[in-house]
Amino acid sequence: MTGCEGGLPRSGIKILLVEDDEATLELLTLFLGRFYSITACLSGESALHALCTHDDITVIVTDLRMPGVNGYDILRLAAEHSCLIGRAIPAVVLTGHGTPEDEQQARSFGVTHFQRKPIDLTQLRQAIEICRDAAEAPSLGQAGAA
Repeated sequence: MTGCEGGLPRSGIKILLVEDDEATLELLTLFLGRFYSITACLSGESALHALCTHDDITVIVTDLRMPGVNGYDILRLAAEHSCLIGRAIPAVVLTGHGTPEDEQQARSFGVTHFQRKPIDLTQLRQAIEICRDAAEAPSLGQAGAA
């Protein structure tokens, strides 16, 4: 799996899934692809491209720490992009090495769900379902970018 790969539509939710560990990306794509349409990206650079070319992304699920373009860069662009498309894009952050400062910075972008690795797939799916309803979960673009 390289770059970004799209999944088959499964519901009204289209997820931009960003994870630099190929095995984890494959596992998440297989699991989440049973329920949602997935655009899976193995790098932050490919995720930025996907974000700019897919106006139908409804939820972002991103790793935080990646070489090059990281999760913060993706969240920052998503907040800017939400102004262009006229709607906010909620996000779930995944991390194996998150600190309280990382969580605070991610929350400054409107992220309400911060999942530590190893990932609990049931909790991840619940977070995505909550993100679907913008009235119940603040999303990117609603909070000021730091």
